[in-house]
Amino acid sequence: MKTIVLVMVVVCWCSAALADDSRFSTNLFPKFQTRGCTRCHDFFEQNLGGLAFQSHKERSVEMCVVCHQKNVTGFEHPEEWFAQPGLYTSGMDARQTCEATMSASHAKFKSRRLLKKQLEEHLFEDPRVLWGIEGATPSSGVLPNGKKEDDLVKGGLALWKEQVNAWIQGGMKCQ
Repeated sequence: MKTIVLVMVVVCWCSAALADDSRFSTNLFPKFQTRGCTRCHDFFEQNLGGLAFQSHKERSVEMCVVCHQKNVTGFEHPEEWFAQPGLYTSGMDARQTCEATMSASHAKFKSRRLLKKQLEEHLFEDPRVLWGIEGATPSSGVLPNGKKEDDLVKGGLALWKEQVNAWIQGGMKCQ
């Protein structure tokens, strides 16, 4: 019995040691694919059933203020709420999601220092991102009409920052 336990401990330790927190796929990819993120990133994607083609069909941007008020979005102006179309969407794999994010950030034209600063600002302070992280703000996951998104980034803001920082400090690997 002792041998079996020892083998199990060694196997578990090796598996944990193999996890590379500097890789996008290790921690961030599953989080980027939660409904709290893809609800907005898929918004204008017809082939993914984006809300612009379903419940929000034929609604103008001016109509956003009716439901998406500051207490829901965290933005003073509702038009600031939109996720950048085509940034990344559900159904992408880890590499595609990471590369799309880096491309949208114009990473190849920036120093690592500037890119790091801008990614941290967006991923740690932007109300659109914080909305999708469980417990990050009082309005995280809050939807109009008393509804709430349940599939949010789990673990809270502290874990999110830890995992994003591990990826950034590790060289922003799209693996």
